[in-house]
Amino acid sequence: MLGSLILLGICIFLFFYLIAIHRPKNFPPGPWPLPVFGNLLQLNLNNPLNDFKLLAERYGSIYSLYFGRNPVVVLNGIKAIKEALVTKSADFSGRPQDLLASHITERKGILMTDYGPAWKEHRRFALMSLRNFGLGKQSMEKRILGEIEHLVGKLKKHSGSSLNPQTLFHNAASNIISLVLFGTRYDYDDKTLKQYIALFTENNKIINGPWSMIYDTFPLVRFLPLPFMKVFKNTHLLKTITIALLNKHKQTRVPGKPRDFVDCYLDEQDKKENGSTFDEMQLIMYILVLHSAGTDTSSNTLLTAFLYLMVYPDIQEKCQQEIDEVLQGKAQVSFEDRHNMPYTQAVIHESQRIANTVPLSVFHLTSRDTELIGYNIPKGTTIIPNLSSVLSEEGQWKFPHEFNPSNFLNEHGQFQKPEAFIPFSAVWIQRPKNFPPGPQPLPIFGSLLDINIKNPLKDFKMLAERYGNVFGLYLGRNPAVVLNGFKVIKEALVTKSADFSGRPQNILISHMTEGKGVIMADYGPAWKEHRRFALMTLRNFGLGKQSMENRILAEIEHLVAKLEKHAGSTLNPQTFFHNAASNIIYLVLSGIRYEYENETLKQYIARVTENTKLINGPWSMIYDTFPLLRSLPLPFKKVFTNNEADKKMASAMIEKHKKTRVRGEPTDFIDCYLDELESRDNESSFDEHQLVIYILNLYAAGTDTTSNTLLTAFLYLMVYPDIQEKCQQEIDDILQGKACISFEDRHNMPYTQAVIHECQRIANTVPLSVFHSTTRDIELMGYSIPKGTIIIPNLSSVLSEEGQWKFPNEFNPSNFLNEQGQFEKPEAFVPFSAGPRMCLGEGLARMELFLIMVTLLRRFQFIWPEDAGEPDFTPVFGITLAPRPYRMGVRLRQSAREM
Repeated sequence: MLGSLILLGICIFLFFYLIAIHRPKNFPPGPWPLPVFGNLLQLNLNNPLNDFKLLAERYGSIYSLYFGRNPVVVLNGIKAIKEALVTKSADFSGRPQDLLASHITERKGILMTDYGPAWKEHRRFALMSLRNFGLGKQSMEKRILGEIEHLVGKLKKHSGSSLNPQTLFHNAASNIISLVLFGTRYDYDDKTLKQYIALFTENNKIINGPWSMIYDTFPLVRFLPLPFMKVFKNTHLLKTITIALLNKHKQTRVPGKPRDFVDCYLDEQDKKENGSTFDEMQLIMYILVLHSAGTDTSSNTLLTAFLYLMVYPDIQEKCQQEIDEVLQGKAQVSFEDRHNMPYTQAVIHESQRIANTVPLSVFHLTSRDTELIGYNIPKGTTIIPNLSSVLSEEGQWKFPHEFNPSNFLNEHGQFQKPEAFIPFSAVWIQRPKNFPPGPQPLPIFGSLLDINIKNPLKDFKMLAERYGNVFGLYLGRNPAVVLNGFKVIKEALVTKSADFSGRPQNILISHMTEGKGVIMADYGPAWKEHRRFALMTLRNFGLGKQSMENRILAEIEHLVAKLEKHAGSTLNPQTFFHNAASNIIYLVLSGIRYEYENETLKQYIARVTENTKLINGPWSMIYDTFPLLRSLPLPFKKVFTNNEADKKMASAMIEKHKKTRVRGEPTDFIDCYLDELESRDNESSFDEHQLVIYILNLYAAGTDTTSNTLLTAFLYLMVYPDIQEKCQQEIDDILQGKACISFEDRHNMPYTQAVIHECQRIANTVPLSVFHSTTRDIELMGYSIPKGTIIIPNLSSVLSEEGQWKFPNEFNPSNFLNEQGQFEKPEAFVPFSAGPRMCLGEGLARMELFLIMVTLLRRFQFIWPEDAGEPDFTPVFGITLAPRPYRMGVRLRQSAREM
């Protein structure tokens, strides 16, 4: 009998031992789990946030729970969440694969797909495609504004009464997602829209409620007719609706010309092989996941925001005052206006913080055994990032437990986003230690959404005021440092020139030039050798009958003849100046000039102009930032097409040259290069392909800068006729009795020299120079800058720097005249950059500008047309700034008639 009792006792002990839950060694602490249930009975499954807070107070920022027999670790506070999701992101980026959410998505899409190559590929594609809708006629912004008009129309009908805003905000958010995905919207009373929203709403309630927790914890109950079964039925209906929409979409799609996200996906699918993870079932899940994620969060944040704005009417009124001031005279708001609305920005972000729409993020999973803040966490452990704990964390916010926009404003009333603002979970880009300060970069996009990529100069000025003359940005995940002011730029590009003279090698312009030539070739022996050769060769053209000066003067006569035909009328000078500058470069390179109507010249200029616009516009920034997009048929592809045509033209020019050249008797740059090439051995970096890129480099660099400076100069001379007249008086005095001007005459024309240089300063033709990169880890102004960092010298900041100029913000030749009226060039005059990477063609450009401007001012008077309205000095941004197109009145001067 006793033996039987002992045996029974042993069996009972073994049973409870087997069903008991055993914590792994050094696992985070937590409440003792019960057999079978784990800690579920200790939590309020309808809303566990308060329980999670109490457990964190008891066990610390990292503690463990058991959902049934499944181990779970809850992360609280910025330190723990950042350590896991950012510093050790690869270890914590998995997704639990045995949950209700993963079963209904069939582990497809991007939300519940496990961490790995397929997930990375799809997430990258989704982010890039969504980013693309920030550009073009069908941009994301325009789609949103279009939908807002429908929302405003609905609200106007309720003006003077009250309403429940939930359906309106839900419909608007749903339509915006639909526009991005399919390019279509629905009327708010449309049955399809209502059904779609109803199905998603019901699913979200179930997935985020206790029935989902029961499904996840107890696999045996999954086949019972319990409420969670409704999720699968709803999802099947959603898939059926989506398939019908997809099939309808295919009927109107044009491959290679995407209108929306679905088109982009189908184009990508067409390019992939049969073994690719891109397929239609993935696309269907993509659509459902993006719709679900984008609708609920946005509409719930809006509901929270307007609830608080009604309760705090003083905050609402302050927002409205700021909005009225900034938008005064504007018909419509734009996303760029946010930079001028710090208080409104703060209110919106505070609404997101308080709304706390995704308090527990989406559950993560450890992808291997790992360690976190002293605890061991085994592979396959579910991770719950408690974002709610960060958004109200003491020490991270000025007012963590109240609605107060001051949480996002600094002491100067400027908008500032704290690091603990993570309403969308955390995937930070980590700054290197002691890296220059700057705005907090966003995942994937870096700082691109903080600047106007069509013209970042104003944003750079504001960022310099906030962070100082050396600040850091991220172009996607690529670190960049912007240098502002003369002191900083001189320190980097002159004093530490060897450390800052590299070139980024993975951007559009370097790919186009293939790292050859002199502009984008990386810093090293080959670059030094070629630059030295180019400088010597260009300098040699200052001598002999075919000197640089003679070539320029000959071309000027053609320009004068064209202008004489328009004397007494008006013209657009852009083409004339571009043709003249282009021909001068051609004469230096190949000894050839073209008539201004020549088709070859027109086509060449058109291609260079188009490439310059693309290389210096937003599409280039997208190419540089998002490598995955480079194979897509987007506008930057045109750069390579144009470049191939230019290379063929340059190659033909070289071949033609070879037939007529006399070795050892060079008449132009090509002859000099071919002579040098023949004198080198086979191991030399000199070759014909280098020469082709050289020709394209020198042409592009020498044409746009000179013509845009001339356009700026004559615009200002028309607007300031007294300055034009004073120049002409000096020119007449010095050149009296001379048939032709010479470059040496500049020494006797201090005022005209001052005007020309002031035109260069104001023109600011290369505002951001050409990007540099660091050649090694280096220190600058107390900051540490790693090797390979992109360096952006903001020359614009130097050319208008307070303290460097007498009149930094106005057109005034006195900036280049001393007290005695003598010409004097300030050290801060850096329109061609500084240091060893300074523009090769500086000497040629100075000579061109002087000879052209003096000759034209001697012969003509330039007048702003009476019917042209007020002049617009706002430039068009690119690697070269250009004035907006204008018309110029031309009259022959009396002295010119007598010549």
